[in-house]
Amino acid sequence: MLYKKIIQPALFRFDPEKVHDFTIKLLSGNIVPWIIRPFLKYEDKKLEVKVGRLTFKNPVGLAAGMDKSCTALRSWEAIGFGFAEAGTVTPLPQEGNEKPRMFRLPEFGGLINRLGFNNPGADKFEENLERMKEVLPDDFMIGVNIGKNKRTDLDDAYQDYKFSFQRCFESADYFTINVSSPNTEGLRQLQQKKFLDEILRSLQELNKELDDTYSSAAKDIFLKIAPDLTEAELDDIIQVSIDNNITGIIATNTTISRATLPDGKYESGGLSGKPLEPIANSVIKYIKKHAGDRLAVIACGGISSYDDVKEKLDIGASLVQIYTGLVYEGPGLVKMIKREMTKNFL
Repeated sequence: MLYKKIIQPALFRFDPEKVHDFTIKLLSGNIVPWIIRPFLKYEDKKLEVKVGRLTFKNPVGLAAGMDKSCTALRSWEAIGFGFAEAGTVTPLPQEGNEKPRMFRLPEFGGLINRLGFNNPGADKFEENLERMKEVLPDDFMIGVNIGKNKRTDLDDAYQDYKFSFQRCFESADYFTINVSSPNTEGLRQLQQKKFLDEILRSLQELNKELDDTYSSAAKDIFLKIAPDLTEAELDDIIQVSIDNNITGIIATNTTISRATLPDGKYESGGLSGKPLEPIANSVIKYIKKHAGDRLAVIACGGISSYDDVKEKLDIGASLVQIYTGLVYEGPGLVKMIKREMTKNFL
């Protein structure tokens, strides 16, 4: 209540990206996690979920894109997330696209961004990840979302994914392959069968090699897909994912469609939040119908309440991820969802 009545209106008076950067800097310090933990932590053993090789203490996670440099993980754990996905990270540092590149749609509960994989690069990211891993509890799962550099040709993209995968292998709990952001030119073409098969096959080969080399076990791999795919494209993605034995699919990334908004002129970029919800749900249903239990689904898109989570789980998701809902509802959203799940659903 405090967030929605006082904090959010104050923050929404300023540029979205400046607010985002300020918030991440605040959450990356030592004091905030210590202050918020007593108010926001809530766990129940009944909330545990096993997906792939991992057991998540609860199914509510933070989506990639919020913590691009992997510096605020202590705060995400203190807020009560069961897991957090950091990134997207690329081999080399990137500044991303020109500003302004983040836009609020408060009347629709949505955001539009065209950030473009701005991140510090895999070396610095891994340093941050390793430092965070040392101070976080073992039951807090950390996913690493990896992408390709803007200047890397599509034919060589698999090399970028391999680089970041190997660099972060020892500290990551799982990896997500991001081939679906609409804000890097040509990236979504990597969802085509010929590119996707090469990426996933090379990563699973590397996964096995690193499993034999390091004490860390082989990692679960998820594929984050766009919500704007045809059924034929989804069929190819499902088959390639099963053929390469990945753990599952994150459905979905942001949408370039404006079909769920009233007619009007909107900024270009990826749309997230409530307008994405029906599109993402449709993709989840399709994946579960055609893949069954062969692919787990992490649902992402339009979650801002317990009812949204329940719907995602009812249609077949095993885990959920939140981003835009956190912006509009505040950090108390996570605790509220988990309490309602314990009381009403499990």
